[in-house]
Order: sequence, then C-alpha cells, then structure tokens
Amino acid sequence: MEARILSVHSSYCDAAYGSENLRCSFRGRLRRENADVHAGDVVELQDKRGDLLIDHVLERKNLLIRPAVANVDQAIVVTAMRQPPVDLIYIDRLLVHLESRDIEAVVCINKSDIEDAAEMGRVRAIYEKAGYPAVVTSAVTGDGLKSLSQVMQGRNVVLAGASGVGKSKILSSLLRLDLLTATLSRQSRGRHTTNGVTLYRVGDSGFLADTPGFSRLDVIDCEPEELCYYYREMTGLVPLCHFPRCLHKTEDLCEVRKAVSEGRIGEERYRSYLRLLGECQLKEKRKYE
Repeated sequence: MEARILSVHSSYCDAAYGSENLRCSFRGRLRRENADVHAGDVVELQDKRGDLLIDHVLERKNLLIRPAVANVDQAIVVTAMRQPPVDLIYIDRLLVHLESRDIEAVVCINKSDIEDAAEMGRVRAIYEKAGYPAVVTSAVTGDGLKSLSQVMQGRNVVLAGASGVGKSKILSSLLRLDLLTATLSRQSRGRHTTNGVTLYRVGDSGFLADTPGFSRLDVIDCEPEELCYYYREMTGLVPLCHFPRCLHKTEDLCEVRKAVSEGRIGEERYRSYLRLLGECQLKEKRKYE
C-alpha cells in the first residue's frame, strides 16, 4: 500500500492513506537512516502482524531543502503591498526558481483589509498577464481564502515569500489551528518531536506544509541565454528570434523585445528579466577571473 508521509518523528511517521491518517514505523535500514524520509514522500507500507512498516520510499518528483519537503507540486508566492513594501524583483526571483524546479506557482497578494485595492489590482494584473494565477486575500478577514484553498486541491503545497507578508497567518487561517500551540504541543513529546515539516490536509485532496520557512529561495544558477526560458511569457517567443542565442537585451529582430514594445509582455517583468540577466552575466564572467 502506498501512503504520503505527513510528518517524520524520531521513531515513527504519520502518513495519509486515502482519507485515513496512519502511524507507521521505520524498517531496518530506514530506521538507521530516517533522515532520508521527509514530509511529502510517497512510501510503500507493509503490514507486519498489525504493525505498519515503511518498506520503500518511491522516487521523488523533487526535494526542497530549507526546510526539507518532498514532491512539492505548487508554491503559493505571498506578497503584501506596503507592509512590507512589495518587491517585484524578489517575487520574480522566486518564480524563476520555481519554474526551474517545475513547481507550479500561484501569486497571493495578502492584507487586502489594509492595503490599497488599486495597487493590489495592478500587481495582480502583472502576474496574470505573465500567465500565473493570482489571488487577493486577507488572512484577517478571510477574504479570498476560499479561492486560495481551491487552487490547492490535489496538490502538495508550500508557502513562499518575504518575512512579514502574512504567510503564517494565511496558513493558520486555512488550517484553523494555532500554529504556536501546535508547535509547543509537538515539542512536549520529548524524543518523539517532529523533525522539520508537517503536512496538513486542505479540503478533500490537498496538503499544505506547516512552515512559512521559504522566506528565501536560491535563484537558479543558469547560463544567461537560459534565463528567458524561466519567464513563461517569453518561452514561446524565443525560437522566433533571429539570433539563436539571443539575450533579448539589445539584439535586432528579437521577438521578445517586439512583444514588450507591443505590450504583450509587461514592462515590469521585462525589467526584472534584465536585472536577473545582468546577475547571470556577472556570475558567468567571474567564473573565468
């Protein structure tokens, strides 16, 4: 039987099997190497005289490291507008990273109860134009949380975003639990404390990690000419450029630049591309210094 690991403890794991939550133990080699089992892993369980044992960890789709969670399908990239100030370059760094890992992204603009609606709409339009689902929420009033929950269905989800944008509040509002109390409760179990992430069910078929720990994700280390492929609105235009290794910066007969001038690609996204392209080029130059 196959189950998804919800949390890893020092001597056992909690796992989801259909609509049930099961407790299972490490078997043999896995007992000695339980660091190789992470929340989000899909495992094969064997019933040994009434005890469920983890027999095998199935091949992972991916594994994020800080904190460790496996088989991530989707990341909710959370931002606010003024508290803290929105940083479009930072959002695009996260989106580039997620595109490079083949992880779906949803942009969540939080704090609608205190932020300017027109500015929130402007940022929402930037990312919808770029091809990303975008949701406006208030973790305080609950506005937009139903829509956010719906896009998580059937997926293993983490939250990403800068400190202070309201990731913990969104998570606790979605799960209807006090995260601080839950953390203290786990710590009170002594040697059976949770190692890293816990996944919680969202709706009928979604899972959400209980940590907002992705306040920083490393930018993909790619060649300058590869960066455009992580901007989804540029991907289809790249093969149409006149030059095979076009950087879409100053080249003539560039379909990306043409799309920007015609308004098919947003100016804000193009500026962030040029900023990250400069960083890629500098990193490439330093390799040979």
